[in-house]
Amino acid sequence: MRHVTAIAVSALLACLAFAGAGDAQTAQTIQVQGTIQSADCQAGQLTLATAGVNNTFQATNQTTTNVNGTAVSFCSLRSYTGDSATVALVPAGSEFELSQINVTAPVAQAPAPAASPSGSLLSSPVAVGIGALLLGGLIGYVVGHQNAPVQQVYTPAYYPAGYAPRYLPAQYPYNRAYVYQGHNYYRCNFGGWSRDQSCREVRER
Repeated sequence: MRHVTAIAVSALLACLAFAGAGDAQTAQTIQVQGTIQSADCQAGQLTLATAGVNNTFQATNQTTTNVNGTAVSFCSLRSYTGDSATVALVPAGSEFELSQINVTAPVAQAPAPAASPSGSLLSSPVAVGIGALLLGGLIGYVVGHQNAPVQQVYTPAYYPAGYAPRYLPAQYPYNRAYVYQGHNYYRCNFGGWSRDQSCREVRER
């Protein structure tokens, strides 16, 4: 047996009495506000706590359901137990049926991301200053090496005695050019070899 609050009954009687002077066939709608206690999806019944009394109302296939202005199914109201709701009721014989259900539910807010220890450390002024110094040193190192003069590989122009390359003959006339791979090699009388210079232009080292 479904119950109606005293407030709803009084409002209904006042509406019906006023409507008696007009069109008796026009159904009058009353609004009741309360807190959702339960929603029976199979039976299509909604129970509200109104003025400290629980009242159960019947939904029909014409009942519209909204949560924060968004249309939802009647069965989804089971997730909004404890939330405020305003219902529009229409008389159906000696009882009332739900015409519209408007639920006001709190909007869930996304949790703020937790600050990691590394994030707080990197955001500190000391860490920022150290990072700037390290970065500046790294940039200076790279730029300095890029601008450093390129050291050319120097091939000796003179080979002391005992250090002549294998491609030079062990016996060869003194101060006569020995041509090898585009270079002139001279065998000096003190035992060494001079490359691209006569023995008179070099001295033993």
